[in-house]
Formats: sequence, structure tokens, C-alpha cells
Amino acid sequence: MSSRIEYDVLIVGARAAGASLGLLLAKQGRSVLMVDRDEFPSDTMSTHFMNPVNVGHLRELGVLDDLLGAGFRRITRTRVWVEDCLMEGPVGPRGTFSLTPRRNVLDPLLVERATEAGAEFRQRTRAESLLEEGGRVVGAVIRSAGGEPEEIRARVTVGADGKGSKVAEWVGAPKYADVPALRPAYYAYLKGLSPLPEPTLELFFGGDQIGFLFPMRPGEDCVAIEMQPADFEEFRENARGSFLARANNLPGMAPRLRSAEIEGKVIGIRGVENYFRKPFGPGWALTGDAGYLKDPSTGSGVGDALKGSLLMAPALGAALDGAGWDSTMASFQEARDGFFMPSYQATLAATRMSDPGPETVGWLRAVCGNPFAARILMSHLPEATGPIFAPGLTAGIEYVAGLFAAEALKAPA
Repeated sequence: MSSRIEYDVLIVGARAAGASLGLLLAKQGRSVLMVDRDEFPSDTMSTHFMNPVNVGHLRELGVLDDLLGAGFRRITRTRVWVEDCLMEGPVGPRGTFSLTPRRNVLDPLLVERATEAGAEFRQRTRAESLLEEGGRVVGAVIRSAGGEPEEIRARVTVGADGKGSKVAEWVGAPKYADVPALRPAYYAYLKGLSPLPEPTLELFFGGDQIGFLFPMRPGEDCVAIEMQPADFEEFRENARGSFLARANNLPGMAPRLRSAEIEGKVIGIRGVENYFRKPFGPGWALTGDAGYLKDPSTGSGVGDALKGSLLMAPALGAALDGAGWDSTMASFQEARDGFFMPSYQATLAATRMSDPGPETVGWLRAVCGNPFAARILMSHLPEATGPIFAPGLTAGIEYVAGLFAAEALKAPA
């Protein structure tokens, strides 16, 4: 077994979470080695969606222009179906947009930026165990495909190795606020789906399932279905056929799917466990899905990974410069949990929510079909909806509503 000189940081897992962290640390001037068991470029299971705030993270990390140059469309509208009733609006104030990049493009871009900044990267390389001295993690034993085990010593070893994190398992990182998996989900990439005139994020609620349509590049879309646990076994017996049947039953989708073809496999999972893990200990830290994971129903997983790196990198930098490890990383954990816990709880609530019954849907249809009733409801939206939204959701809506109002006031008469 060979031995290497010490790095400041060894990152196990080099997809969105690990590569973005490696990029930020390399920009600090740290010596960083990133390893990943996969060969790049390659896809991985993902929510894909990046809201306008996450698009800002992509810009900060220096990959937004490359993604747009690769053809990923600016998503400027959101369309929500509840049964056969439709609501639609802009994703944000003028100039903002969402994006849904494929991971076989996003992840290699982040790795490329990280290596340009000075980080090292080894693909097809897995961590086999951790190195410990005096109760502290001091690196890992890694092995490249077909190679011999190699000891890599590092001042900090970061697990960015996803929901099945071996680093988290080896250090025994405790979970908290954890909830078992709630809903199975399947998705597929489609070629040739008829687009809407303007790139639009589409969500479909009804039949106690959730459908999603994410525009990617021209002629390329991702369609996803979240179903009830009782449907999983029957669905996976014929995943392709079941997926197409459900997708065609989504409102307005049958004619748009007529010339579409599925690219590759229909990808699915029985469910995603929901948890926070303690994200640090002696010589180790966790980021991305290794440290915090929730159901994909709100589509924020990749954006959360980037935000987690933006929160963790300054903390690791301070600790590497001599700040107290425990106090610095405890402050990071507090900041991480404070930022993500509201959306975590909102995601659990949204995933558990059942569709309204026939009487409620009847009211919705009647209001949507009556222009005067819809206009009256619109004029009373703040007082009608404020009491029923969770505080975090209300605060977010109030903030965005204020941006829209300010934009309207600035518009020329």
C-alpha cells in the first residue's frame, strides 16, 4: 500500500455537492483531492431543478454561462394543474429564470472548474476505509479501478458520497429529525415532447400522485411521477409501460407525448429517506445528501447541495486557518439547519398531503370557471391564504410578492 503527502481536504464524492465544495476550497488556496467511484461524464439520480435562487449559485460558481451555452433553456413560467384546473405564472420578477441541467453536464463542469482552480480529481476511485489516529479521522484508503489501495492523508475528510454515504456510516454520524421514505418516484428523459411556447415548469396534482415536467435542452425534457407506496410493486413490474400510461393521463400531455421517445431507462426508487445528520466530528465533515436529505417532491436537492457548499466552505476555511474545529463547525451546523429546516418541514408536509376530495375540487372548478369569482378571490388572496400557509411559506410568498409589486411600480405607464 502506497502513501501520499497530506492534503488539506479529501472529498469523497465529486458530483454537485463534492465538486462545488472542492471548487470553493481550491479558490481559497487549499490543497484538495476529490475522488468519485463513477466515470465522468455520467448521469445520476437527481431532482435536476434549480430555482432562480439556485441559478444565482450556479452563477457564483462560474458554471451558469456554460450551462446556457450547452443549450439548457431558461424556464420563465410555472404551470400547476390540480385535476383539470390550471394556474400559471412567472417563476419570478423579470429577468429571473429557473434551470434544469442534466447531471452528466453539470457535474463535469463543476469538476472542471474545481481542477482549474487547483483541486485534483480522480474518477473511478472509491474510498475503502478511513484512516484514524487518536480518535481522529486523518484521511482514507482509496482504490482506483484496477489499482492498488492507497493511503491518502488529509487534515479534513469530507463525505459527499450521497444518501448511501459510506463516510457517514464509518464515522457513525447520528441522524435527527428523520422520517422514513414517504413516496416512490420514477422519472425518464424524453426526446421530441411537444413544448409549450415558453419554457415552463409543469406540476400535476391529482389521483394522489404528483407529476413533473422539467424542460431541459430543446427537444429534451424530464418527466417524473411520484406515487403512493401501495402503487410501487405493480408499477415497477412494467416500469416503462406504467410510466407512459401515467404520463399520458396527465392533463394535456397525451397529444404532446405522441411523437416523444424515452431516452434510456425509466429510473426509479422506492422512496427517499428524510433526515439531518450531524455534519462533523474529529477530522471529518458531511455535505450534500450525506448530511441532509429530503423527499424530491419540492425538487430542491441539487440546489441544496450547492447552498450547503457555500455554507460549509467558509467554515472549513476558518478551521483550516486555526479557528476551533468544534466551535466553528457547530456554528456551521446551526447555520445549515436554520437555513434548511423550514424547507425540510415544508417538503414533508407537501409530500404527506392528500389531494382534495370531490367537493373541494368542485369548488375549485367552479371558481376557475367563473371569471368574476376568480377575480374576487384574487383581490382577497393575502387575507384568504395567509392563515393557512406555514409561516416559512408565507414569508417566502410575501417576499416574492413584494418583488413583483416593486417591479410593477417601476414599469413605465
